[in-house]
Formats: sequence, C-alpha cells, structure tokens
Amino acid sequence: MDFLTNIGTVSLNVFIALILSLFFMIERVKINKFASKFGGSKVSSIYSYIKYFGRNFINSFGKVMQAQIMIAFINSIISMLFLWLLNFPQLLGLGMMIFIFSLIPVAGTIISLIPLSIIAFNIGGGKMILYMIIMIAVLHALESYILNPKLMSAKTELPVFFVFVILIISQHFMGVWGLLIGIPLFIFILDIFNIKLAG
Repeated sequence: MDFLTNIGTVSLNVFIALILSLFFMIERVKINKFASKFGGSKVSSIYSYIKYFGRNFINSFGKVMQAQIMIAFINSIISMLFLWLLNFPQLLGLGMMIFIFSLIPVAGTIISLIPLSIIAFNIGGGKMILYMIIMIAVLHALESYILNPKLMSAKTELPVFFVFVILIISQHFMGVWGLLIGIPLFIFILDIFNIKLAG
C-alpha cells in the first residue's frame, strides 16, 4: 500500500511540475516583466541577491541535468547492446524505458530491474533473471563510481574527489534527490562565499 501511495504521490508531483513548466514557458515574457518590477522597489537589494543566486543555482542545476541525461543515454546504449545479445524483443521500447528510469540518479538503474526481470523470466526463466541482475549490477557500478563523478566533474569544474564526497553526503541526508541537487547546492554555497570554480 505504501508503494502504491508513493507512486500516486510521485505521479501527482510530475503532473503538477509539467503543468507549471507549461505555464512558465507560455508566460515567460510576462513573468520576466513582473519579476523585474521588484528591481525598482523597496526590496530591490533583496531582489538582486535572489536573482544572482537563483541564476547561479539554476545554471548549476542545468549542468547537473545535462550530465544526468548523458549518463542515462550511455546506460541505455549499453543496456540495449546487452539485451540484444540476450535476444530480447522490442529493444527500442526497452531502451526508451531504461533511458527514462536512468534520469533518476543511481536508483533509476535499479528500478528498471523490475520490468526487465519480468520480461527476462518470460523469455528464459531464472537463468535470464540472473543475467539481468548481473547487467544491472555492472551498470549501477559504472554509473555510481565512474560516469556520475566523472561527468559531474567535467560539467561543474569540480575535482572528481569533491564530486564523489558531495554525492555520498547529499545522498545520505537527502536520499535520491540529494544525488540530483547536492552538487548545485554545493556550488550555490561556494557562490555565497565568492569562491570561483573557473580558472
């Protein structure tokens, strides 16, 4: 029941996020005009700080999302090659499913094991499920210990060691969401202390 409730909550959150994104894109010019009015108001000093830090956080978050999309793409390609070797049907559809699940940092690869195991059982029984578990374990290790730190480091200009430490700490305190917002949050804190990464 908890699992079903969580699925419902996540689905509702995704739906609301998509609706808000749609309204934001449609009224982007109006929103910019409305927000710029705060620049000439009595709260202009607060507005300028929020604007500066907000822009930096969004830029950092965008870089993290670019890296995550690249990771998801690499995961999908490797998975499709492996599934092709095992004679799985509908490779393109499975590749799209793996890509979408892989957008969830680290946990998405494990979540994709559930539908893949069901298909594997229908194709070749327990032996095929074992192959799926091995494939997911290899992908999970590749994503967690190689792709995620390396690509995040390249996009954010942070050393790989720091990316690794940030991902471990943020995942511990914020769960899966920490893997997504931990690095932008760290860069945001660096901006507050005026520590420049470039150069």
